[in-house]
Amino acid sequence: MIKPVESGLRKFANSPFVKKHIDKCIENPQFLTKTLLVTSISKDVFAYALRVHNTLKNDEIPEDKKSFVAKMDASTGIVTAIVQMSTGLALANKKIQGAICSRLFSTLDKNSKKFKQASAGFATVSTLVGATLFAKRIIVPLISSPIAGYLENKHNQKQNSNL
Repeated sequence: MIKPVESGLRKFANSPFVKKHIDKCIENPQFLTKTLLVTSISKDVFAYALRVHNTLKNDEIPEDKKSFVAKMDASTGIVTAIVQMSTGLALANKKIQGAICSRLFSTLDKNSKKFKQASAGFATVSTLVGATLFAKRIIVPLISSPIAGYLENKHNQKQNSNL
């Protein structure tokens, strides 16, 4: 690794802020779940922003189509972030997780350490899986397809009126 980058990462990783955050994640599984959810969504937002940037810089896309493609990427990114956050927070809800875990781990005593650990682990995994797979691969295409059609119609109308 590049020395200045390695040094900077090491300082950040050992900072009081990161240590405090890690301790809070260990102590509070719900905080860990929400941290992972926000991290996952942030990664997607960054990826879509990079996609928009690359679209606008791509010389292989005709100039009259670049704006439309960039708007489509941006709108899909925004819809993805909103749907992932909504789905993730709904799935991370204590009442929802409590109901699911009570049924799923019914053979364990609800006050036992095993039940609490299994519930915390399941909450984290199910939130991330639900937010990324269900929201991103099922709900977002259902929402973004009509938006894409609307934007394409608007774009075509604008193109036709300029002729």
